[in-house]
Amino acid sequence: MGIHEDARQGKLVGDTITRYLRDVPGILNQLDPSTGRSPLASAAVAGHADSVEQLLKRGAKPDALSRDGENTLLLTVRDGIRNRSRIVQLLLIQMPKDAIDATTSANDNKTPLMYAVLRSDLQTIRLLATAGASLTATDSEGRTAKDIAPNKLVQLALDPKLEKEARAVQTANVGSILNTILAWEINAGETPSNIEFLDNLDQYIQDSPYERFFKDDPTYIQELAKNATELQRDTSTPLGQPDLLPKTILVTLHQQVIYCGTSSMKREGRWQSQAELAKKIAAITTRVLPARDGVALRFINQEAPNSERLSASEFARAMDGMSWQYRGDTAIGTYLRSKILEPLVYRPLQQSTLARPLLISIITDGMPSQEKADAFVEAIKECGDKLTQAGYPRASVKFVLSQIGNGKAAAAFLQAVGEDKDIYDVIFVTTDRFDDKFATFKANEWDLDRWLIETLYAPIKRYAEVKGAGPGVCYPVCTATNQTTGAAA
Repeated sequence: MGIHEDARQGKLVGDTITRYLRDVPGILNQLDPSTGRSPLASAAVAGHADSVEQLLKRGAKPDALSRDGENTLLLTVRDGIRNRSRIVQLLLIQMPKDAIDATTSANDNKTPLMYAVLRSDLQTIRLLATAGASLTATDSEGRTAKDIAPNKLVQLALDPKLEKEARAVQTANVGSILNTILAWEINAGETPSNIEFLDNLDQYIQDSPYERFFKDDPTYIQELAKNATELQRDTSTPLGQPDLLPKTILVTLHQQVIYCGTSSMKREGRWQSQAELAKKIAAITTRVLPARDGVALRFINQEAPNSERLSASEFARAMDGMSWQYRGDTAIGTYLRSKILEPLVYRPLQQSTLARPLLISIITDGMPSQEKADAFVEAIKECGDKLTQAGYPRASVKFVLSQIGNGKAAAAFLQAVGEDKDIYDVIFVTTDRFDDKFATFKANEWDLDRWLIETLYAPIKRYAEVKGAGPGVCYPVCTATNQTTGAAA
């Protein structure tokens, strides 16, 4: 296989390195004929932190140049797939000071710090800034790292001392974190940029689906804020990145319910795809979740025992404990009402115990059967009506509907649901087959996390956009001569 392929696959550890060094003493700094990179650079870019650590200890040089004149630090920050901040930390321990800003004209003179800024990789930015990376170095267009910083968070990370002071001010008022998130959501994704907006936040959030649930629960928000801060420092996932963290938190503010199909999932590996997708959704939506909460699991044609508030590991075990069984037809709307809406929404409404808004992820590979054709849409409309009658925003329960498999009838059903003007503001129907997209991203956990959180965030964004549009908003079913308009209740 060779040392360079072993480096890319993370196999350069322990005795494997010893065998290579025994046969060729200087092999750790030899360049790959195909890529022009050293084993250390190949392992670093592939994200194998253990291999990087052991290679450095065995004599690999962090400042050695590739065939194109790039050192391992530059390659890692520019091209690294995962574990970037950990690998950068390892490299900086042995990296000569004069090599920290090394770059090439082919990179438009962008330094490792500049690439970290462009990726909004806050932890890597902090490591490089603390190690003495230049804040005044310029790229080929004369721009410094601060000049290309996309937002305030990145600018603060460039100055660890200033960032520490800012964080102290922020944590002094935990409630402001939620306020900022709410403002970000209500502005349809535009991050609040001025103090006046935050000072007058009440007028913006008084109709928010979140205000009623969390305004008087500082303990919940405090724990969520603590977990969000930890996620922000986790470089193994993009969920803590500046563009995704608010979305991750907004998704997490909802009680997650995953509603799975069963009877027709035997074909084409659909059952396994559904199980893996459901487990991944549970894993990412519990990252900032306070310990008292969890994910609910439901099946259209089966019962899932003890499945109300599952942690990610409990959810995975529950999914692994289920198996495909033919249990009759797909009454997706009927069971949505009886298995989810009645116990998790209507009963708590009657008892004044509805603690959180809900986000229901529905995975299906077939169209409804053994029920009225419009039963599913009617169930969602009824849910909105009951919420507003109880004094809650109808968007307190939102839905994501996704297809697994290539059934044409299922695709037609999903399209019709997605175009229904009466539920448009509380449901998002994915346009791609869920299993196809999952297969595309499965090999890259980073992109998979990003895709899933963007998908789960879609109905939240839609509600914000419809609400912000006000009277006159035009839904997809509008035609040039017959426009259906309206705003969210």
